[in-house]
Amino acid sequence: MALRGLLGTLAPAVIAGALVAVPQAAQASVGVGIQAGAVRLSGAAHPGQSVALPGVSVVNSGSHPESIRLSVRRISKGPGRPVPASWIQFGAPVVQLKPKHAVRVTLELVVPAGAKPGAYLSDIVAIASGQLSADGANLGAGAATLLEFRVAPDPAPGFWWSLFTQTLWALLIVILLAAVVFAVRRSGLRIRVEREAVSYGTADEYGGWHA
Repeated sequence: MALRGLLGTLAPAVIAGALVAVPQAAQASVGVGIQAGAVRLSGAAHPGQSVALPGVSVVNSGSHPESIRLSVRRISKGPGRPVPASWIQFGAPVVQLKPKHAVRVTLELVVPAGAKPGAYLSDIVAIASGQLSADGANLGAGAATLLEFRVAPDPAPGFWWSLFTQTLWALLIVILLAAVVFAVRRSGLRIRVEREAVSYGTADEYGGWHA
């Protein structure tokens, strides 16, 4: 599996130190790998739509078990808006891996209804929790691969059909109610409710009652 170093977050001096110090660190090594192939959506996403992205493969290339955290950052240069981190849902944002073990993590793209159309570009970043200390420097490990997709300017397919069916049902209900009212009026049926007052009379001096 090809590895891409997270060079954008490490100073050149630290990188040079890592190349010398890590082999000297008493058989311990920290390493993270991620697939070289970019995560791309084959078609366009639509505002208000959730769509599954191709999964991303992550590997612990170090000598110790690792807790590896996944996130979205803009590292690569290129055209397109940065991908908001809240748009990407990881099946497991943190994975626990034994040495030399790999896992494939599922991704879901959640595009809000008010998303601006156009190209989007960022990176899927994997960072190891472990660090090595050498010559007074703390050395970590990370890797990244490209994430890119496009958002179409129109709503998701099926939106207008859903709106049409809802409107049609509402119209049919109104027509049905109107037909019932017309049928009742045409038949001449009348519903009449009468109330009749009941008089209890008054009592006489002998205890009787008279209406």
